[in-house]
Amino acid sequence: MRTFLGEPWRAWAALAVGVLAVTAHAASSVVLSVLMKSIAADLGWSRSEFAAGATTRILTMTAMLPFAGQLVDRLGARTVLTAGATTIGACVLAISRVDSLGRFLAVSAVMGPGQACVGAVAASALVLRLFRRHRGIAVGLLNGGDNVLSAMLPPATTALLAGVGWRATLAALGGAYLALAAVTCATLSAGDGRARAGGGERPPVGFRDLPWGDGRLWLVVALYAATYAWITAIQLHFHAFQTDRGVDPALASRLLSLYLLVGALGAPLFGWMAERTSARTALVAVTGGLAVSSATVWRVEAPAALVAWAVFHGLVNSGVVAMLALVLEECFGTARIGRLLGVAMVGCMAATMLGNQAAAWIFDTTRSYLPAWRACGGLMVVATALASWLRLRGAQAAGSKRSGSRVGP
Repeated sequence: MRTFLGEPWRAWAALAVGVLAVTAHAASSVVLSVLMKSIAADLGWSRSEFAAGATTRILTMTAMLPFAGQLVDRLGARTVLTAGATTIGACVLAISRVDSLGRFLAVSAVMGPGQACVGAVAASALVLRLFRRHRGIAVGLLNGGDNVLSAMLPPATTALLAGVGWRATLAALGGAYLALAAVTCATLSAGDGRARAGGGERPPVGFRDLPWGDGRLWLVVALYAATYAWITAIQLHFHAFQTDRGVDPALASRLLSLYLLVGALGAPLFGWMAERTSARTALVAVTGGLAVSSATVWRVEAPAALVAWAVFHGLVNSGVVAMLALVLEECFGTARIGRLLGVAMVGCMAATMLGNQAAAWIFDTTRSYLPAWRACGGLMVVATALASWLRLRGAQAAGSKRSGSRVGP
């Protein structure tokens, strides 16, 4: 078998598809963030009404996530990713023709299950099961590559919006999703990313064998719920927040693009750190960094300071996203990784719904995003404390294991 850096070429090809899939998961949110003010103004909606579309989509996506993980474990990544990309493509094309809030909400509800099937659950399971020596770096590249591609979306969306309007911009995005479905079918093999049991036995694919009684699982869910509330709120509302402060729309788009682009370095960096130390140690570092970024976002106004904030936030933002799969794999192994990711992402998406809607409601009520960012700062302090506790539990378990393996006094 031909290899590169000790990994088969098939694994690297699957990683490239995974990068496209993770980008596809976030692309609609990034594009709609830039288009929010134009769509809402054109159709006469408030920001809360527009945000309700994202909330509806996230709600149906959240309900589907555990089953998407189960489908990956049972059927493999090709089937799940192809179905997801096709669904999202059709829905984005439908949104490009929407003319009422009710239709927008209905299409958003259908898009949610498609997003559950495209993104980190399937892509992370695919990469973790195909890579052997460099899982940390591979997962980092998975998220870092996503940041490179996602960084191109805000300026491209702004340019298309100015040139052809929001409807044609969404039509182009829908076509890109359908192209992804074709690329996935052509590149992946049917069994890539599927759970495999030894001795030719069928692997368990239900939920009964998941570690429901293990406190580490709930620590991971709780701390990632806190981080995703902040990550999603700032991503969806960053452009509007900056332009409301008087920042030029083009500069706001470049700042959003910059912090996404910097993630191309942050995710592999923290993946490498996870390989050298542990995923839980890297998780403490990135959650602490997010606590700092959440405490400073409303304090920086000068262009140079905004650029510095975007660079720092981009590094830690991408790092914390990459750590989820690695922490779950470090704690529980890969045999159930698809289902574990699906379950953990339910908590993440529930927090995403609350964070997005709360930020929009706070703005509509107070005409300012500052109370939202202050609340997120408190959440990130809690997340850092939970990550430290998870790391301590891992160190205690490792020490007990070493003590139990000693022979003699």
